[in-house]
Amino acid sequence: MGRPPGFDRTKVMQAVERQFRRSGYAGTSVDDIAKAGGLGRGSLYAAFGDKSTLYRQTLSAYCERNEAAWAAVLEGPDETALERLRAYLLKSARVVHDDPDGLGCMVTGFVVEGVDHDPQARARVRQALARIGGSLTECVQAGQRHGDLDPEADAPEISQMLMAVNRGMEVMARAGLDAVALERVAGHAFEGLPLTVQARSQQVSQAATADAS
Repeated sequence: MGRPPGFDRTKVMQAVERQFRRSGYAGTSVDDIAKAGGLGRGSLYAAFGDKSTLYRQTLSAYCERNEAAWAAVLEGPDETALERLRAYLLKSARVVHDDPDGLGCMVTGFVVEGVDHDPQARARVRQALARIGGSLTECVQAGQRHGDLDPEADAPEISQMLMAVNRGMEVMARAGLDAVALERVAGHAFEGLPLTVQARSQQVSQAATADAS
């Protein structure tokens, strides 16, 4: 199979990315990649290079989208920081279940699979985790400024805990834990944040209002 008419590089990369997310780096053959992208081997190599090169390209594109998506959830004014942290946890609980093929994060897949063949890919994954961690830290700090989170708490440590919950829920979802159970986990994680008395009182008030309606 040669290069099809109207060859769309972006669509091919997205299809190949999903193949890597489905079966991992080691479990994805060049034939799998060619089939997913709708290209022959010759066209594949000519357009993208070898398997490792294509993996790095798709990983980098995925990381950029993932970083932007989490930043969109977490960025905003101080007064809504706490709700954004809740949204982060709830979205984390549904990432796998909301995907039509039940696929998880490519970054998590890289770490879990233990792919160590490519220092450039490893560096990109670390960069992605650092950027998402930075967005989380800024959101936590916004909550502290607004008086919703303990100002003495260590914001980077809280962000690391939230990221660990995020990755753990993804793994559990892929192992078969349903979305309802994961949302309960998200709720417990939220309640475990160092909320101030002000924030806890507000949460109780909001819950009572919701129950009354």
